[in-house]
Amino acid sequence: MTSPPENAFPSAPYSGLSVNSAKRFVMGQLREAGLDSPDLDARLLVMAATGFSHTDIIARGTDLLSAKALELMSDFTERRLAGEPIDHILGFREFYGRDFNISKDVLSPRPETEMLVDAALGIIKDNPTARILDLGTGSGAITVSCLAEGPHAKGVAVDVSQKALNVAEVNAKTHGVTDRLTLLHGSWFEAVSGQFDIILSNPPYITDAAMQTLDVEVTQFDPDLALRGGTDGMTAYRAIIAETKTYLNRGGTLLLEIGYDQGESVSNMLQALPYQDVSIHTDLSGHDRMIKAIRKA
Repeated sequence: MTSPPENAFPSAPYSGLSVNSAKRFVMGQLREAGLDSPDLDARLLVMAATGFSHTDIIARGTDLLSAKALELMSDFTERRLAGEPIDHILGFREFYGRDFNISKDVLSPRPETEMLVDAALGIIKDNPTARILDLGTGSGAITVSCLAEGPHAKGVAVDVSQKALNVAEVNAKTHGVTDRLTLLHGSWFEAVSGQFDIILSNPPYITDAAMQTLDVEVTQFDPDLALRGGTDGMTAYRAIIAETKTYLNRGGTLLLEIGYDQGESVSNMLQALPYQDVSIHTDLSGHDRMIKAIRKA
C-alpha cells in the first residue's frame, strides 16, 4: 500500500489511502500544529468525511477512502489547522447526551453549562410541570435538554438574535419539544410575560479586557454578543437580576452560569434582593461556575 505524502494531504483520487491511514495522517498534522486532542479530532473528522460511526472505523479501518471522502478530509483538515473549532466544522456539538446544531450565530454549548441542566432537572423532578424561562438561549441547548429530559415541563426561550432563534428552532424540532417551547425575540425580559418556576441563563460574562486574550477559536467563531459582558463582565447580570423578581414565582429558582471570579459579586447582587439560599456551585475543575438562588416565598 502506498504511503501518504509527509507534508501535504494527498490529492483525490488517491487509491492507496485507507481509513486508518487517513486518521493517522490527520492526527499527525494536528499534533504537529500543537492542537489539543488531535486523536479525537482526527477520528471525528474521518467520521464526518466518510459517514462512518466509531464502530465502523474500527471494523472497516482498512477500507480505502473514496475520492469524495478524501476531498472532504482535506477540506476539514485545512479548516482545523486554520483554527476553526471541530464543532463548527461538523456543524453540531454534543451536549447533555444529544447533538445540537450550531452556527456562527450561536455560542457552542460547553460541557460546564450542563450544570444548569442538572440543577433545573433536580427542580423538575419535584415539579414535573414546571415552567422554565431561558434568557439568551442561543442554540437552545439548555432549555431543549431540560424539556427533553422533563417531558411535562414547558419552556420559553428568549434571544436578541433572530438568527440564534432560528438555530434553536431547528434543535427544538430535532429533539421533539416544539409543542412545549415558545421562542421569543427580544432583549432579556422585553418580550416576556407570565410567571415561571425556573429562570436560567448563561449570559455573556467575559470582561472587555479578557476578550483581548481569548483564543482565536473563540473570538473568530463564537458570536461577540454571546461573550462580551462589559467592562467588568457584570452588565448582563445587572439587567437580569433587576427584573427576575417580576417573573419568578415565589419559591422559584434562579440559575445563572458565572465566570470563575464572579461568584461573590453576583451573590451580593442577589442577597440585596428578595432571594434566599443563594449558593455558589463549582465545576469539575473546582472553579465557580453557577449561582443558584431561591425567591423568598
